[in-house]
Amino acid sequence: MGGSSSKASAPKEDKWATFRNNIRSNVEDEIARKMMMQREVQMAVNIARARDTLNYFGSAWLTLVTGSSLAHAMGRPVPPVVGVPIVIGALALGNIADMAYGNKLNRVVNEAEYIMEFERGRFVPPKQATFSKFYTEEEKKVYYDESTPVGEVLPGSLIFGRPKSS
Repeated sequence: MGGSSSKASAPKEDKWATFRNNIRSNVEDEIARKMMMQREVQMAVNIARARDTLNYFGSAWLTLVTGSSLAHAMGRPVPPVVGVPIVIGALALGNIADMAYGNKLNRVVNEAEYIMEFERGRFVPPKQATFSKFYTEEEKKVYYDESTPVGEVLPGSLIFGRPKSS
């Protein structure tokens, strides 16, 4: 008699397990969608910020270059030091334009993926962090071994006189 009731409850347990797994899967998918949306918004804001910066600094740089060129064309003396902001500005604007309209964001994402896969030890938090337990001993070894606290490096060690850690 007892055997027949246990056979009847087995399909019910499977049914509930399937139901729980479906719910879990739906919740995980919804969280993933929200994370994806947050990432896309963040990336769009970064690109928009780069385009805005390009508009402002591009205009200022173009004004400098135009003014210097016109002064030189009119025979007025242009100090050689004006060439420094022109060159540096061109390099900086090229970097910003690459972010705003080029593929810099793709290159940065690729580098971030590489770091997350092969240099995970860089993310290990201090020992006191509650989530440091989720990192492997190998990852912690990369972070905790062979490093010098900032307070022991010159000139801070001379100013603050911090005792050496052991």
